[in-house]
Amino acid sequence: MRKRWILRQRNETSVHEVSDALAWNVAVSLDRILPTEILGPAVEGAVPNNFAEAVELDGDVAEPGEEKEEEKDWWHLYLTPPVAKMLDWYIRHHPSSAPWYIGEVMREARTRWNVPPKETLRTLWQALALDGELTDEQRATYFALLSPREDID
Repeated sequence: MRKRWILRQRNETSVHEVSDALAWNVAVSLDRILPTEILGPAVEGAVPNNFAEAVELDGDVAEPGEEKEEEKDWWHLYLTPPVAKMLDWYIRHHPSSAPWYIGEVMREARTRWNVPPKETLRTLWQALALDGELTDEQRATYFALLSPREDID
């Protein structure tokens, strides 16, 4: 590859060949560069951290196990743009393992603040709609698979 970068031999075709080879090498090595088992827990920790900040700012939250008399609105939950972009990237590049970590986020939000799973998903949806690169169709399809099933009586 180094020989192709010698000024005398460098031309547009050789530059494209080298850049294509480099891009392919990075794509094939993605799991080695950013392993799922490292990035997943980072996403799982960052999202509840954003939620904790929002809950603390709101201040009107039921303790776990305590039911509030009225239905709580969770419109104040948010993700910061860097966390939303990281989640979006993770979903796009590791679509098979992301649901597990999103499920853990939903479980933790339910356990710590009594946030219904649908509200957690709504917050993630909105954050990805604002700061992510998934198309509307991709986001709709992905979140349809994540939605908790309704209780059937």
